[in-house]
Amino acid sequence: MKYFTRLTLYLFLVTTLLQSAYRVNPVFGFSVGEEKDVGEQLLTMVRKEFTLIDEPDIIQYINKLGRETLEVAGSQYFDYHFFVINNKELNAFAAPSGLIFFHSGLIDSLDSEGELVGVMAHEIGHVVSRHLADRMKKTARISAATMLGILAGIALGGGALSEALIAGSAAAGQSATLSFSRLDEEEADRLAFKWMQQENRDPAAMVHMLHEIHTMNRYRMGYVPPYLLTHPGPDVRMSYIQDLILFSPKMQYKEVDEFPFQRFKSRVISLSKDPMQLISYYKDAVIGMKLDSSESAMAHYVLSQAYVIAADYEKAEKSLLTTMAFFPDKPILKADLGVIYLKAGKYDAALKLLQEAERATHYDGFTDFYLAMLYEKIGRLQEASDLYEELLGMMPDYTKLYYQLANLKAKLKKEGEGLYYYGFYYFYEGDLTNAKNYFSRSVALLANDSRMKAEAENMLRKIDRFEKEK
Repeated sequence: MKYFTRLTLYLFLVTTLLQSAYRVNPVFGFSVGEEKDVGEQLLTMVRKEFTLIDEPDIIQYINKLGRETLEVAGSQYFDYHFFVINNKELNAFAAPSGLIFFHSGLIDSLDSEGELVGVMAHEIGHVVSRHLADRMKKTARISAATMLGILAGIALGGGALSEALIAGSAAAGQSATLSFSRLDEEEADRLAFKWMQQENRDPAAMVHMLHEIHTMNRYRMGYVPPYLLTHPGPDVRMSYIQDLILFSPKMQYKEVDEFPFQRFKSRVISLSKDPMQLISYYKDAVIGMKLDSSESAMAHYVLSQAYVIAADYEKAEKSLLTTMAFFPDKPILKADLGVIYLKAGKYDAALKLLQEAERATHYDGFTDFYLAMLYEKIGRLQEASDLYEELLGMMPDYTKLYYQLANLKAKLKKEGEGLYYYGFYYFYEGDLTNAKNYFSRSVALLANDSRMKAEAENMLRKIDRFEKEK
């Protein structure tokens, strides 16, 4: 049923886009302003229509990597947002106005941070070059219904449903009009190559990633990864990227600490797969691994996270301590252990570890979020509130922050502020009816000269505009 909900979402979004474009240009020109408008509406509905891996460390890591690439890419038309979707398929794709999605299956298949940055830079390259907008401008002679079907299929990012949508709606091969051309792919790859060099990252990682996906295509019984459906020609792409490497000046690239990526990948694996299956698999896998190795340490880390989800906190602690013994200088692991103690109800031990990790990491979203949760548990409500609000500056789209703050403000007897945060929670969850209700109630209670009241009134105007465009 969720696929059909997604289809409804994309049909609505693309209809809005087409209506807006037609008002400006009868041949469906797609301006930056129109793309921003569609992207803003899409952003409010992403969490409702996709199963996202929505944890503070996942959000912070993927967006940090994105910002590093955007810094070398220069000024942008859009505010970019990066998401990880809980989906086993190998895919990544860009949607209008800088919304970029990575499937958990693709992340699971990557070996290094450089490979992830290569995929990310490629998707940013499509957005910077406005390839989707350009594709749309060339569809003026096909019907709106055909365009809707094609775009719905492309936006779903490959897979059986999107293929059926494209095939069922696009006569005479017109779906190719909106898919990225070989020139689009080459331009995105060349930009990604240049940006990786400017970040002092080895672009050879792009070749390795394409080779791995191409190998899967050849040897997995005819299985075609969706990444190859939406980004065709890996053999050709590998060839010209290798030529770029060959004819570029020799460079000494920086050595990358792979621990942050390996922890991120392990967290994605543990949050996207059945914990009991992971426990069964990794308990057997570690037996054949060299004891004092990063491979064994990270396998024990996945085990620890699977045990946490299974609420077996004693075994989670034991597995994580094995990882910590191999990586004694990684304070984020202290935060991981603190979270285990928090969930187990060992608040004193959790407080000690989370505070130590917070001092060592400083502005780490994962550590601070769970430290704020702990403050709330032990009755330090104002400290929890201050920390949650500080985190909003780092992760303004993280819906759990708004929910935690809404509940906390109610405990602090600040009803207007609580209603305000509930408004944002429901807005980012895509529930505009409840968002409108809570924002309206907050406006009635907040002081006339308060920032929150002005923002709530602005959100009400935005919701009214969205509802009129339906």
